[in-house]
Amino acid sequence: MKKVPLSVLIAIFILTFYSLSALYVINAEKFLLRQIVYTIIGIVTLFAVSSINFRVLRYYTVFLYVVTFVLLISVFLIGVVTNGARRWINLFGLFSIQPSEFAKITLILMLAWIFEGKYTNFKKFMLGLISILPFVLVVFLQPDMGTSLVYAFIFFIFIAFFLPLKYSLSIVAGAVAMIPFLPKILKPYQIARILTFFNPYRDPLGSGYNVLQSVIAFGSGRLSGNGFQKSLMTHLGFVPVQYADFIFSAIGEMWGFVGVIIILLSFLYLFYFIVRSITLTGNTFGKGIALGVFAMFLFQAFVNMGMNIGIMPVTGVPLPFLSFGGSATITDLIALGLVVSVYNFKDELSYGERL
Repeated sequence: MKKVPLSVLIAIFILTFYSLSALYVINAEKFLLRQIVYTIIGIVTLFAVSSINFRVLRYYTVFLYVVTFVLLISVFLIGVVTNGARRWINLFGLFSIQPSEFAKITLILMLAWIFEGKYTNFKKFMLGLISILPFVLVVFLQPDMGTSLVYAFIFFIFIAFFLPLKYSLSIVAGAVAMIPFLPKILKPYQIARILTFFNPYRDPLGSGYNVLQSVIAFGSGRLSGNGFQKSLMTHLGFVPVQYADFIFSAIGEMWGFVGVIIILLSFLYLFYFIVRSITLTGNTFGKGIALGVFAMFLFQAFVNMGMNIGIMPVTGVPLPFLSFGGSATITDLIALGLVVSVYNFKDELSYGERL
């Protein structure tokens, strides 16, 4: 059985420690134990996935794509509404899953499978677009703009990495052309979030409240943080949804600049490990898997940290390994497990390839 590199485990444990410490102060009774359970399940899954030769997954990619799409559609039929969004499926009254999180993994596998194929560049572009659009549209309608943007960014990185520049430029041109239609596409609260990004003080007690409180909490930590007892913004619940979207602000208040730097270094190491996995394997499917995971983590980390300090619009994108949530945590660890598999099996062949 292949091992998960110790350095990767250390990075995960560091991020998990900061996550659990923040959840302890936010609301230990409600979030702490559940997140510990989610993390344990995720780490077990990480070890399981990393021990499988990633090449085998290509034979199940289309099946996983169909199953995932069915789950996404079923959200509209049997999904649970929380905070005005229908994104979760309740299983037997015991726990809920968010299919859109696991769909990130499915899309990465699907795109890696397509771009490995012996197709023309144009056909790869079109097949990738056809595979991703249904997921983007369904998730956008839940509504979950943040996750649909994660899907789109993953696709864009595949295009930029595997295809000539003109395909990336076409995606950018298409995105720019959509800007005039945004007022008709987006919901009022989504438009308010964009306007708030440009001027948080336009509605300080409404759409700008979350961001302003987050920035205050984050900045109050200064160099070394206020610790568990004196982090009053977090302890008294001044920052809404701090357990998920704005957990980075809690960490900033509790651990200060020093803690934030440690988190950034942990993420940078994971990005280094993923890039190294991309460069070491000569298998296109493996490169695609690691590239997709890199894109997923990069987008979510940048957008979430940015919205916590007011330099990105609020989109509801979770911070990998830190935000509370079972589906998100397990998805992050599965994704990292896939990268470890690419790293471990970079020089080996699957049974089918040896025949």
